[in-house]
Amino acid sequence: MLGICPNCNIKLKEPPFTERDTNEVMLVIRYRDIIEAGKFFKSMDELGYCELCNAKKHDLETQKK
Repeated sequence: MLGICPNCNIKLKEPPFTERDTNEVMLVIRYRDIIEAGKFFKSMDELGYCELCNAKKHDLETQKK
């Protein structure tokens, strides 16, 4: 596995861990279900969080530092 969310690219095994899903297998299964159904993810800028793993935009910015 890659160790990142396929939607927002946050690293799953690194902090912050506030209320986000870090189970890679479940994320990939949900991701495939959505893609195979022909649906698209809304942007993280639009929602403020990742639809797949629930990481907040602030979490992603904090991790990049």
